[in-house]
Amino acid sequence: MNVVFVVDKSASLSAEDFSGAIDFIYNVTKFITVGSTATQFSVVTFSSDITERFDLNDYSTNATILNAISGLKSITPSGSTYTYDALTFVRTSSFLSSKGSRSNADKTVIILTDGQSVNYPRTAAEADLLKTNLGAEVFSIGIGSALSASNVELLSMSSDPDSYYSHHVESYVDLCSLIPTVVPKIDPTVTPAAVPGCPTAAASTSPVVVAGVAAAAAVAGIGLTALIASLLEKKVRGLFGKNSKVDPYDSMTRQGTNRAIFDANALNDPSAREVPAPDV
Repeated sequence: MNVVFVVDKSASLSAEDFSGAIDFIYNVTKFITVGSTATQFSVVTFSSDITERFDLNDYSTNATILNAISGLKSITPSGSTYTYDALTFVRTSSFLSSKGSRSNADKTVIILTDGQSVNYPRTAAEADLLKTNLGAEVFSIGIGSALSASNVELLSMSSDPDSYYSHHVESYVDLCSLIPTVVPKIDPTVTPAAVPGCPTAAASTSPVVVAGVAAAAAVAGIGLTALIASLLEKKVRGLFGKNSKVDPYDSMTRQGTNRAIFDANALNDPSAREVPAPDV
């Protein structure tokens, strides 16, 4: 995968807050194999200015990239929250082949922010371009009281379903509680250990409940795999037309399967359904 972290460094953050964001990136990255034939990471910080701290191909080992991530703690937060500028930069620059992006690798963007952008419509529009033009998966992580799990801007930035791609925690020290949830979404083969000393307060997110999906399959009278495949087929046909010829078993990309699983979960738990983004 090609993964770009987009990190808020505006003046609303304290130095300790920003350090907490960097700790989160460090703790996500340390569990995942880094390399040109594995996962590559980039970090972009934003406020009134946008800075690419390192490209996807700047570091090819876990040791070197973790050292580079640790060095970002020296950055001083300042400026306003120009989220849309950061997303524009990522869309037009971060995934270029000259910066290490690989055409055969999935694109993932993980946004960390503690507040509303200076222009919500432009932010939502740029996030849509990332998803539609580049086919990127976009995760949004909101931190603090200025946002909430149901914040429309946070939800508009993330891919669908919101229950999978959008998260919220009460403070930067709570970001570590998302590690067991976020890491397997980047690399499903990894089961990360809990971060030592992490607060036990639950994050506002809706992780998949496999038992619930199985129950939905039982109610439908079909196997779990068949249910997921059927839902994925409906999702694809909803995107490309009801007459599309789709083999759901051949079309189970990681992203499609994740979405189908959460659709299955919603059959069993209506509260898991995503909140639609507003028309803007």
